[in-house]
Amino acid sequence: MAFASASALTLDEAVALALLNPAKRIDAEAARDAANQRENSAIAVFLPTIGASQTRNDRDIKTQAASETTRYFASLNLFSGFGDFANWSAARNTKEARSHELKAARSDVILAAKSAYFNYFKALDTMKSAEENMRAIKKQSDDAEAFLGQGLIGAFERHQIALEALQSEQTAMKARSDLAVALKSLETTIGAAIAGDLTPPDEAASGDLNASEHNALFDVMLKNRSELKSLAAQIEAQKSQKTRAFAPALPSVDIQIAREKFEYDDGFQGQREQTTTMLTLTWQLPGLIKPYFDREAAFYEQKILESRFADLKKTLALQLTTSLERADLAFRAFVVAEESLKLAEENLRIVQNRFNERIASASDLLDADAALWRAREQRTLYYYDKLLAIAELSRVLEKE
Repeated sequence: MAFASASALTLDEAVALALLNPAKRIDAEAARDAANQRENSAIAVFLPTIGASQTRNDRDIKTQAASETTRYFASLNLFSGFGDFANWSAARNTKEARSHELKAARSDVILAAKSAYFNYFKALDTMKSAEENMRAIKKQSDDAEAFLGQGLIGAFERHQIALEALQSEQTAMKARSDLAVALKSLETTIGAAIAGDLTPPDEAASGDLNASEHNALFDVMLKNRSELKSLAAQIEAQKSQKTRAFAPALPSVDIQIAREKFEYDDGFQGQREQTTTMLTLTWQLPGLIKPYFDREAAFYEQKILESRFADLKKTLALQLTTSLERADLAFRAFVVAEESLKLAEENLRIVQNRFNERIASASDLLDADAALWRAREQRTLYYYDKLLAIAELSRVLEKE
């Protein structure tokens, strides 16, 4: 699939395309759909069973002639030691768990799409900065060549600047390659080839994240995270399995209503039709040994899920702390990076003038160029780190 539009691709459109990409959601959707059918199957046992049969006897014991019996019947399971109800409850909770897993998968796709989108623009801005730096140093190299011809600088200084120009060209080439990779990564994530332009993401929010709100955010995360909801539903399903495991030790009760019609070849005038109702109570004794061990096994399997639930809460708490720290670092470092960029630009302007006046050396000029390149790179890095931090925090909280 290719994306081509008169308007540039936006972040929201990229996320929407990623959510349509079947490779990202097919497993979770299939698991949810399978759980839906399992629940339907568990409900079906509560419905009556309807059947029919036809029997022909070549020699009936009453008439000593041929007879034919047609039978219609309906049977209903009245009680099976709570096993059917336990199956239904387990299937219902499993379906809920799979639904939460699908939601978690969807949140992962959204984060992946945003990350790929931001990384593309990080690579794009890095490439633009590298090419701008390359052009500036190329101009310095040309000026140095002229200065050398005028006897204003020596061959050593001229070679220094020429070497830096070649290295800046290599940096620009690598930045262009990184951009191509970032674009391919974005296309793979959204499942579509991008034929047009892309809209730059919105300016990242400014300000500090209040670490004192950690406890409140932790409560929001526990309330929202689909992974926790899925495990909680699985624990409830496992509780139902404990009940199901013991069901064979209890009696079962069935009722069947049948209507029979008799036909005789010799015109026998006996009974032609009858309706029968049969109530069956079944209790297999002794039947406690296997159900006991099955129930104990289900109990320990429940303990495993409960342990996973507790561990997951700890893991998510670490995720939240890490996400908040990364976001705080990105916001604060971006402020510093912007100030550093202003100073680096002013420093290069001063050193360039001093070099033209033969007060500063070529090494001073190259150092100023390098400082400006690093400042631009850091500004780009932390700007998109802010965007990524917001996206990651939204995923951790599972909240837009």
